[in-house]
Amino acid sequence: MVHAFILHTLFPGSCKVLFYKIYGRSGCTSEDNEGTDSARPERGNIDYIASQVHSEFQFRRSVTNRSVEEEVQSLSQEDQLPQFELGFLRLPAEALYSEEKIVVWLGTGNTCFTLVCHKNENRTIAEHVLKILIRCTQDYLRLLNQPAEASLKGERMCLILSRFLPDGTLVFMNHRVVRSIERELELLIKT
Repeated sequence: MVHAFILHTLFPGSCKVLFYKIYGRSGCTSEDNEGTDSARPERGNIDYIASQVHSEFQFRRSVTNRSVEEEVQSLSQEDQLPQFELGFLRLPAEALYSEEKIVVWLGTGNTCFTLVCHKNENRTIAEHVLKILIRCTQDYLRLLNQPAEASLKGERMCLILSRFLPDGTLVFMNHRVVRSIERELELLIKT
């Protein structure tokens, strides 16, 4: 079970959460639409997780001597997705949540896609679902080139998430199922 999906920046400096969805609660939230005051403690957890992932990514970038410019240039190739950095973090029990969680993230250039999962969740399926989400959001929203689109087009982002992460459940999807869902999304997004 997925607890949350987070989309945030990876620019050097501070991290900015552009969009997040917490499962088990109705609605999606972007940076412009914070919701009610009851969401504030949860937003603090989301910000903390995003900053931890951001810190880990920046550390890996500095160790491998990669520059932001190189990664952003790789985003300009329209026909293929760039190389993504995969990472996992463990959130111990009582740190933010009552039980242990695992954070699975994929990042490149200036954008990171993050899933907060229960500790026993299949990490391989989580990675596969993240790659599908990245490809679909790139096709429909161009998030890798313009990450701010997530906050401007939150309803499309919620639509994509509802199809590939129904109620926060990680589902193994073969190529045919993914293609069927993509066709359905094309119809829904274009109308």
